[in-house]
Amino acid sequence: MKSIVKENKMVSPYFLFFLIHSTQTGVAVLSFQVNIIGGAGQDAWISVFATGLFMHVILFMMLYILKHSSTGDILSLHREVFGKYLGGLISITIAIYLALISLNSLHTYIDLLQIWVFDGIASWEFSLLFCVLIYYVVSGGFRIITAIAYWGVVIPSFLLLSILYLLNYAEISYLTPIFNYHLNDYLISAKEVLPVYMGFESVLIFYPFISERETSHKWGHIATLYTTLLYTVIAVITFLFFTQGKLEHLTWPTLTLIKIIQLPFLERFEFIFIFTWLLVVMPVVCINLWAAVRSFKLTIPKLKSTYILIAFLTVFHIVNSLFIEIGFSHLLDKVVTTCGITFIFCYIPIIFLITVIRKKWKQRDGSSASMD
Repeated sequence: MKSIVKENKMVSPYFLFFLIHSTQTGVAVLSFQVNIIGGAGQDAWISVFATGLFMHVILFMMLYILKHSSTGDILSLHREVFGKYLGGLISITIAIYLALISLNSLHTYIDLLQIWVFDGIASWEFSLLFCVLIYYVVSGGFRIITAIAYWGVVIPSFLLLSILYLLNYAEISYLTPIFNYHLNDYLISAKEVLPVYMGFESVLIFYPFISERETSHKWGHIATLYTTLLYTVIAVITFLFFTQGKLEHLTWPTLTLIKIIQLPFLERFEFIFIFTWLLVVMPVVCINLWAAVRSFKLTIPKLKSTYILIAFLTVFHIVNSLFIEIGFSHLLDKVVTTCGITFIFCYIPIIFLITVIRKKWKQRDGSSASMD
């Protein structure tokens, strides 16, 4: 597997852990519990855990695809399999999907700030500030983005330990009885929790920037396991604290939990939590946007990366400034979720099968040539 990336622009294999985990963690951590109780109720944490384990299968498929790509990304595979024009069209489609993930994360975080902290500040002001910050990070290159991802995992991880404080108020009876639902109910909850695991598809684009890629796979799976355990623990603690009836009327359950925490020197601890969560949102936005820009650049070489980035951020700013209704937020989230489910559970398996078949054909052709 040849690389088109210079060694001084690569990052060490273990950074794959931070890159993948940071793309799977975003604003959804603060609200996913509300969506998943519609199926399996207090047993929905089982669906969270099972879905996370299944993500290892998807990650294995993606890493297998990348291993058998000529340059280590899915863009070159598209050209090899589908040709220049159809392959380019598919690559552009994936770029738009990744950009939508980035836009959705930014849009949701701005909503969060306005609801919980700064209700008097207009959306366009937040949008302009964040777009400038995102431009600075993304234009700095992949190594800068990796550094943001690193701190976006380390610092919030310490902050999440504060949730353990709530175990003092846990009510075990809220989790019982266990396994009290039908299989279909668990599947409904699994479908609802899928969006929180989305985002790691960007590995299909940034993988060439990982050095010693053959030894990096374990870090990707460790990251997915860590994400799975994180979401499972948060779900369990939430169900130990809230009844289903109460949870149905909450929009941001995790923040409501954090609001319970009181410190002698700090009255509103959730404000610290929300501001720190920008470190979690930035990697999701920047990694996916960088991947979208790179996909466009490699598909249409005549375009300059700077112009592509500015174009995306202009669209981001317009959307975040003008489309601020709650209905649009739900629509954008639904579009991203539908595209993500289609991409992960339809497109990835298809490309995986094509890659396996191509490998078999190459091995057969090689054997035939050696016999001749």
